[in-house]
Amino acid sequence: MSGDRRWAGLPETRRAAAAGDYGNLIRLARTAARLTLAEAGRRCGYSAASLSRIERGRQRLTDVSTLRRLADVFDIPPELFGLTNSGTSASHHGSTSIVRLRGSRSWPETGEDVIRRRAVLGGLAGLAGAAIPTGPGSAGHATSRPPQLAAGLSGLLLGADPSTTPPVGPVELRATLAAASADLQACRYARLATRLPQLVTGAATVTANAADDRRCAATALATRAYHLTAQVLIKLHEDGMSWSIMDRAGQTARACGDPLLQAEHARITAIVLRRTRHRDTAQEVVLTGAATLDTTTGLRQRDDVTAYGRLLATAAYTAALADRRDTALDLLAEADEATRRADLKPSFGSVDVALYRIGVCRVLGDFGAAVECARAITPQQLGTVERRARYWQDTALALHGRGANAEAYRALLAAEQTAPQEVRYRPWAQRLTVDLLSSNRQRSLPDLRAFAARVGVDA
Repeated sequence: MSGDRRWAGLPETRRAAAAGDYGNLIRLARTAARLTLAEAGRRCGYSAASLSRIERGRQRLTDVSTLRRLADVFDIPPELFGLTNSGTSASHHGSTSIVRLRGSRSWPETGEDVIRRRAVLGGLAGLAGAAIPTGPGSAGHATSRPPQLAAGLSGLLLGADPSTTPPVGPVELRATLAAASADLQACRYARLATRLPQLVTGAATVTANAADDRRCAATALATRAYHLTAQVLIKLHEDGMSWSIMDRAGQTARACGDPLLQAEHARITAIVLRRTRHRDTAQEVVLTGAATLDTTTGLRQRDDVTAYGRLLATAAYTAALADRRDTALDLLAEADEATRRADLKPSFGSVDVALYRIGVCRVLGDFGAAVECARAITPQQLGTVERRARYWQDTALALHGRGANAEAYRALLAAEQTAPQEVRYRPWAQRLTVDLLSSNRQRSLPDLRAFAARVGVDA
């Protein structure tokens, strides 16, 4: 195996090896590869929570075959685990080096659907404590998404004839955009899937047909339509289509020259970039967007402060995904300060920063802090169904990360009660359901199988 093993010669590494602290060795290898717990867990077949427990010494590693497999996956010299170097390669074990995978195909930030994840981890099924069941008939097959989405939108993005979607003018596009925005805030993804083709064709038509004196207004309207479409696609993990939409949005955003639209474009672009592992670029884009907005507007208006706070919160989450804890927390503090010092109360305020803080702590692997942050918020404080659904998402995942499966299941049920289609179509809910099914050996979670059926997971 190739890869930079300079970390293996550090004094901290030698001390961990001498003490038999294998969890710390894994942590050192993971951080040297600049991978989050979630990313590394996907490579070795553990959930982020299980890997965190291993790194903190809460779950001991004693099985020789497991240690050898982990040494291969994390590119750890076997002798640090007290193993002889047998000369076997990763291919002999059916696993893949974590160092090689960093340069290969890009995966979404929060994981891929279960089928794709099984394909990646198939060679690692023998790892003790693997989170993903394998083989025919195993629990947890989830493929749900709004059925109209791919058929209705992908053809348009690939240049198919849009004649099946009636052309619209600015008035109709504004009405469709308003309805779609309301659907997004209410997590009505099935209805949104039918509206997206109208938004895309409407945006293109309005821009193409605009008179010179209306072109700025037309491109601004088109940019908003593209941005909303991209946000829906991101939520449904349609990363390829979101790339295409944001390319169109970039053209119209530059043409209209609106600072707020350009700030929002930077924010959504950063999300698309980080979903495909371009995290350094994503961070540069979002921070540049925040600095530009500050310089251009002086943050004197309510909408300016709202956009600025969202940019910094997005930057904080992006930093957390790169395991840059101090940067993430500093950015959250700056976002909170910016919203507090504004004379006009922004629509993105301290409670929204607090909501982001739950997710940031969770992504950093600090599940206890994430749960504590969640308990400091009541969902009723959050203005829309979409924000409340996000609250339950981060709360459920943080509780699951702590090993509190019963509480995580209750949070998942609360998410369903708040926004049924959030758990029906969002991949995070389906993956969590799969994990709960695999750990529910004693049937201690009531009606879990019925819940799984409702959200499209085969129990």
